[in-house]
Amino acid sequence: MRLGSALFNADHARLGDELKRVEDAGIEFIHLDVFDGYAVPDQGFPARTIAALRPLTKLPFEVHLTANEPLRFVPALADAGVDLVFLPAETTPLLYEATFELRARNLRTGLCLALGTPLEVLAPVLPMLDAVLLLGRVTGEGARGRAFNDLVLRRVARVRQMIDAEAHGTATATTLGAAEKLAMVDLQAAGGLELESCVEVCRLGATSLPLGSALHREPDLGGYVGRLRAQLASRG
Repeated sequence: MRLGSALFNADHARLGDELKRVEDAGIEFIHLDVFDGYAVPDQGFPARTIAALRPLTKLPFEVHLTANEPLRFVPALADAGVDLVFLPAETTPLLYEATFELRARNLRTGLCLALGTPLEVLAPVLPMLDAVLLLGRVTGEGARGRAFNDLVLRRVARVRQMIDAEAHGTATATTLGAAEKLAMVDLQAAGGLELESCVEVCRLGATSLPLGSALHREPDLGGYVGRLRAQLASRG
């Protein structure tokens, strides 16, 4: 299980220090929200801010992109040093073709699905993806105190089944290497996760967790990460 920091929840007045804090706490990747101000009434992290943060850590940068014209942001994100981009399933036209746009810029490719988006949109593009992100609440609602929605639990279980079934079918039909890649598709859940819901989504098949306010409200980040890892190990 990989644990990440959703840096949007950190102290924006001292982002460099916050990066060091999460790295020292044992966090393994940085989750960066990039919004266009329209799909979500915020702008998250502009590409130039990401570029300024990039030299401060060797941790992977993974962008959750929420925009009405998401592909317009891809060149700047690639130039900023991002490693993976989650495209929004709801506003990305021609999903299959969009994955090639990211590959052409040496970006790992993810797809993000909001709570109300049918999981069937994954089926045609799953073999092309490195990661899937399932949201546990409406993007941007964390600032209004909206909590994690239990509906995402069965969605995590279903996508885990889809990934495993696709990998099994690929192994049967083609090569083991392609099947192994599919089996390694990173399944993430985010949005309002607390300790108990972290344990539950991992039990159902999630492989990475971008931790937001649950992590960043803690004065002792390392202590929280240690407690979470112990819970995950004891209930795994």
